[in-house]
Formats: sequence, structure tokens, C-alpha cells
Amino acid sequence: MKCQNTLDQLSLLLDEMLERSDAERVSAHLATCDKCDREYNRLARLREELGSLNRVRVPDYLRHLVQLRLEEERSQNLTTQLRESLEYWWSRIRTTERIWYLTRVFGMAATFVFFFALSSAVNPVYLELRNQNVENNGPSQYLRQQLGSYVLKNLGLMPVEAQRRPISPSEPQINDLYLLKFGESASRIGSDDSFSVFTVVDRSGSAKIQNVLEYPADRRLLQSFNNMISSAQLRPASQNGRAVDSHLVLTFNKISVYD
Repeated sequence: MKCQNTLDQLSLLLDEMLERSDAERVSAHLATCDKCDREYNRLARLREELGSLNRVRVPDYLRHLVQLRLEEERSQNLTTQLRESLEYWWSRIRTTERIWYLTRVFGMAATFVFFFALSSAVNPVYLELRNQNVENNGPSQYLRQQLGSYVLKNLGLMPVEAQRRPISPSEPQINDLYLLKFGESASRIGSDDSFSVFTVVDRSGSAKIQNVLEYPADRRLLQSFNNMISSAQLRPASQNGRAVDSHLVLTFNKISVYD
């Protein structure tokens, strides 16, 4: 046993505060080391001299000071107690390697959850259920795939090419000004009437009547509409960003309003 360790435990040996095995080791060292034995005898004599001194009368104000100190400890606010508790446990965590690494892992997981929640608040999750494979493979597998892609996209881990989706298809459409002009010219002649036609619109936007679904009472109205649709420039239908041939059903109702 080293002398420094023995000297640190001499006071505990005198106060009989050491375990039996530690006391035996210190005593064995004192039997072989004159330096430590002299220090032990010096401390023993000092202890005897202190014990022989007369006791000092306790001042009256000491009891009051002790009571004030105890009340101060009891009135210590919750914030201070919480801070001290956190400092204590943080010191324990920092000095325990396993717990330190666990806290780092927990911190990384909490950060990931926070940024995922923040990105979800900015860009909400929209899961489309209209898919042919949903009925075959089950909705749970399909939703897991969509959710995984969504998380990677919001965290910036998905390539830009993989984020591109096919452009949704659009239907052909005629400019409202053509219909407005036709309606103004048709309102000047005849009475109430209606008709429906089935038109073909090619990729250039040109249209022609293929079938008449409902004939008007006044055939001149249908002829005038045919001239208008032939000269009009329609917006063709598109699929994946490319114009395609399509069909368009147009219905016209002529109603007279009298004051």
C-alpha cells in the first residue's frame, strides 16, 4: 500500500470509520513504515489534546442563525432545485460513457422528428389512393411506399429526377369568346332552341363536328355553329405534357328573355 493512500486514511482510522479490510491494510503499512507511523502518532496526540480542551459555550444567536439557514433552504424556489437536479444528472451522464452515447442517439432522433414535423407543417402529406396496384397489393404497402418517398423528398434526400411526376392530363377547351360571339348572333333570330354535338379536336387545335347528338328545331342554328367551330382555334387535350387527339361534347341552349 502506498504512503499517500495511507496518509489519506489515517483520520478515518482514528475515527474508526474504515472497513475492517481497509483498517487491516493501513495497520499493516504502519507497522512497516516509520514515516506514516510518526504521522499517525502525531494525529493521535492532537486528537487527545483537542479532547481535553474545555467546551466552549454556544452563543445564544447561533440557534437563531441555524433556524434562518434551515428556513432559507426550505424556501429555495423550484427553479433552483430543478437546475441543480439537472446539473447533477448531466454530470452523471457526461461521466458515464454508455449513457452519454445513448443521449446523443436520442438527441439525433429528436432532431429528426422535429425537422420532419416542421417540414410536414410546411408541406402537408397528401397520399393518393387512386392507383391500380392498391387493390392488388393492399393499401398498407402502397401507403408505406408513398410515405417513404414523401419523407425523402422533404428532407432533400431524393434526387430531383425522382421527384418529377407525370403532368396530369387535360381536356380540350374552346375559348369562351367564340361561344359568346356565337350566342350574340344566334339571339337575333328564331325562338328558344337547343342542340348537342360531338366534336373531334386534333393536336393542332382544329375541331369538326363528328356527330349531332340533339338536332335543333332551326337547322340554320346548327349550320352557324358548324361554321364557328370550324374557324375556331381550340386548346387541344394534353397527356404527359404532349398534345393528343381528343373529343369534345358541346351543348348549346338558346333561351329568350322578355321584359
